[in-house]
Amino acid sequence: MTRPASLAVSPFGARLRQWRRRRGLSQLRLAAEVGSTPRHISFLETGRSRPSREMVARLGAVLGVSLREQNELLHAAGLPAAYPQARLGDPDLAPFRAAIDRLLEAHRPYPALVVDGHWNVLAANRACGPLFGGDLVGADLIRRYFGDRHAAEWMVNWSEVAWAGLGRLRQQLQRTPFDEELRALVALAETAVADLPRPAAPGPEPVVCPWFRVGDNVIRTIGMVARFDAAADVTLDELRIELTYPQDAAAERFFREQDKANQ
Repeated sequence: MTRPASLAVSPFGARLRQWRRRRGLSQLRLAAEVGSTPRHISFLETGRSRPSREMVARLGAVLGVSLREQNELLHAAGLPAAYPQARLGDPDLAPFRAAIDRLLEAHRPYPALVVDGHWNVLAANRACGPLFGGDLVGADLIRRYFGDRHAAEWMVNWSEVAWAGLGRLRQQLQRTPFDEELRALVALAETAVADLPRPAAPGPEPVVCPWFRVGDNVIRTIGMVARFDAAADVTLDELRIELTYPQDAAAERFFREQDKANQ
């Protein structure tokens, strides 16, 4: 039997129900968190009520959704987006791109690169070349490593790094569970680690960091991540700057020698 149009579930209502269930919240609990009533939440989910921009913002905050998903919820409700999404090279983001460029340059002689929410490399300093190879900008790091059966030849501790990377991807997908591109990357990583031994937990190191094989050298590194705090633009909210540091004297010497050779 066809549901009457007046009772048809709205796109917003369907999305809200998905998020509420994903977060394990009852209508009663969600209503209490946003300062509403279970009846109103029910009406929002069935399409009997339409949300205001303020209500969408309150729901998004309680459900812990990203800026991109906030925009998606607003779009589903027939409302304009709240957060812009400029390209990193657009004039509106020029001061932020300048800050990123300064950080990349100041981080030399160590590698630093910028990735978006799908691990596409948007920028990198020249110190990345010896570790990550050429044609890095524009590449997808997940596809570059998890999609290459020779990755283990480039990384001494590939098994540990691969499993840790999959865990990081899964955590990211938990925050954006309706991102199909990210879901595809998780599936690729799951396939790649299927035949790899799972490291014992906890491991001997406090942080799992890649050890690169460069010629006859093993370059042991430490990884850190920088990002903009309290961003109000979707692009800036999703950016991460991956910073690499040497883990020992041999790695320190390698990076400095490479930097001097490239000057």
